[in-house]
Amino acid sequence: MTFRIIFRNSFALDFAQVLYIDRAFVLVNKPPKFVTQYPRDGQTEAVAELVGQVPSTPNSTKLFPVHRLDKGTTGCLVFARSPDYAQTFSRQLKQRTVNKIYHALVNTSSSPILSARTDSGEIRVGMSLKDGRPYISQSSSARETWTDWQVLGSSSQTDIALLKLHLHTGMKHQLRVHMSDVMQAPIVGDLQHTSAQASSCTLPPILNDRLFLHASEISFHRFKRTGKQKRLNLTIRAPLPLDFAELCYRTGIEVPSYLKEGGLFVNGQPMTNVPDLDGFWVYGI
Repeated sequence: MTFRIIFRNSFALDFAQVLYIDRAFVLVNKPPKFVTQYPRDGQTEAVAELVGQVPSTPNSTKLFPVHRLDKGTTGCLVFARSPDYAQTFSRQLKQRTVNKIYHALVNTSSSPILSARTDSGEIRVGMSLKDGRPYISQSSSARETWTDWQVLGSSSQTDIALLKLHLHTGMKHQLRVHMSDVMQAPIVGDLQHTSAQASSCTLPPILNDRLFLHASEISFHRFKRTGKQKRLNLTIRAPLPLDFAELCYRTGIEVPSYLKEGGLFVNGQPMTNVPDLDGFWVYGI
């Protein structure tokens, strides 16, 4: 089977990055530097500019973007296979029935919260945009944002920790701002939201333009065509990129095995296919 999503900038996702396919959606493990924003001011690097084809079927099916990830963020990226399915997903986003889990490596050198060995917490703050740049705001017009966080491991060699982040709201750069401005623990590689003090700490050599933020899991509702219990909770987990896992290894942070493997889950149970949705896990095949 072949599968390519081709764009005007000649960059393509191939079948090796596809995680899951069913009659309504295709989910891929987005690599870093892959642009998912809608085009502005003549930009050509955008999913919406030329949405790709699935030539594995007799009649190739267009794919429609239903959400975005920052250019540097890796992980679960969802495409709908028709405008109607795209609208269905958009409704769930508005109703907050789409569950998103991220994992990030953060710089702990200037963080009093993480230095105090606090293991978990929540962030609820207002955020606004000025000239397209997000910031923490107490204005009455600010948008409420909410993130839960949990420390999964810390390095004894350098100032890095692995965090699990549960994104409840979807403000632009929410996780990056919450980490840098609230936790004072910017995501490793996030030059835009890292202070000079934090960026001067000793870290292993990494690419300056590599953001260590991974959209590791996404869950949303799907519906069977027949049966009494028609609603299913579908979860897709994208394995960590190799360089993300390698940086954890090099700094002595143990990565849970489930983050390395990825997987497909229906109502919390691991599956390899979902016949009711004509769906199947394809990663690694």
